[in-house]
Amino acid sequence: MQRITRDKLTPVFDRRVPPVARVVPGEVFLVETEDSRGGRTRVPEHTTPEYLVAMRKRGYHGNPVTGPIWVEGARPGDLLAIHILEQRCDALGYMGYWPFLFHLEDYFPQPATVLVDIREGQVHFAEDIRIPVRPVIGTIGVAPALEAIACGSMGRHCGNVDVQEIAAGSILYLPVYTEGALLCLGDCHAIQSDGEIGSVEMRSEVTLRCELLPGCGASVIWPRIETADSLVTVGIATPLEEAARLALREMLCWLEERTGMSKHESYLLLGCVGAWRPGQVQVPNYSMRCIFPKEYLRNRRGG
Repeated sequence: MQRITRDKLTPVFDRRVPPVARVVPGEVFLVETEDSRGGRTRVPEHTTPEYLVAMRKRGYHGNPVTGPIWVEGARPGDLLAIHILEQRCDALGYMGYWPFLFHLEDYFPQPATVLVDIREGQVHFAEDIRIPVRPVIGTIGVAPALEAIACGSMGRHCGNVDVQEIAAGSILYLPVYTEGALLCLGDCHAIQSDGEIGSVEMRSEVTLRCELLPGCGASVIWPRIETADSLVTVGIATPLEEAARLALREMLCWLEERTGMSKHESYLLLGCVGAWRPGQVQVPNYSMRCIFPKEYLRNRRGG
C-alpha cells in the first residue's frame, strides 16, 4: 500500500503546486498528516506563552496539509468520492487557545497550549477524566479552479471545515475543478467539539480510497458527506447564518436528486427530522452542516 509521508506538506490548496504522489481510482493508500502547527509545539518547552507569542510573530502557516495527491483520470466536472477507511491517532496531542479567537482576552491574557496523552482509544484529559477518541479530519479538499486558498480557510473546494462527520466510515463528495483533483488533507483531531470551541490536535495516519463519478460534479455546489446513517451537506460563508442557508439549499438539491422528492416535500421532511450544526466558527468564513437521517429516505438511487 502506498504511504504518503507527512514531510510532503503544503500551506495552500492550489492547482500550481506539483503533486507529491499519484493514485488510481480504487487504490487504497495511506496519508500521514502533521498537526495543525506543523509539529512546532510537541515538547513542553515549546508550549510556554512566550514561545507561542514569538512563534506567531515570526509567522507560520497553520493547518499544513499533506499533498497534493493526483487522482488519475480526474477532470473538471467530475465528482470525487473520497472513502475514509481508517484514521489512527498519534500518541501525543495538544489542546490550546489564542484568546483573541473568541474575544476572551479578559479571561485569558496569554495563549495556552497543554500537551495530552492519547492512549488505548482515550484522551487522558486529567487523572480523573478519560474521553473516548472520536477522530476527525479537520482540513481536507481539492485544488480550486483558479485561486490559491490557504489551508486554514475554506470554500467550495472544502478546506478547514472541521466537520465531525469527515471521519472513518464516511464518504466525502467533492467536485473536481482541475486535472488530477489534487487532494490534500491534514489538521486531524482526536476529538473536537461542534463549532470547534476547541479540539485535541494531533498527527494522524489516514487510510483512503478515491472513486470518480464522471460528469457528476456540475450539480454539486458545496461539500457533501455520507455516513452510515446520515446525509450531511456543508455550507461555508460569513455570517454563520448564511452558511446554514447554503447547507440547507445543498441538502434540498441532494434529496431531490437522491429520492425524486420535490424541494417542497424535502423541506417539510427536513423540518421534522433534520438538523443544523456548526462545523468551524473560530474564524471566518464559517462552516455549517445540514444533517438528514438516511432512515427517512423514501427510495434510494445512490450517488
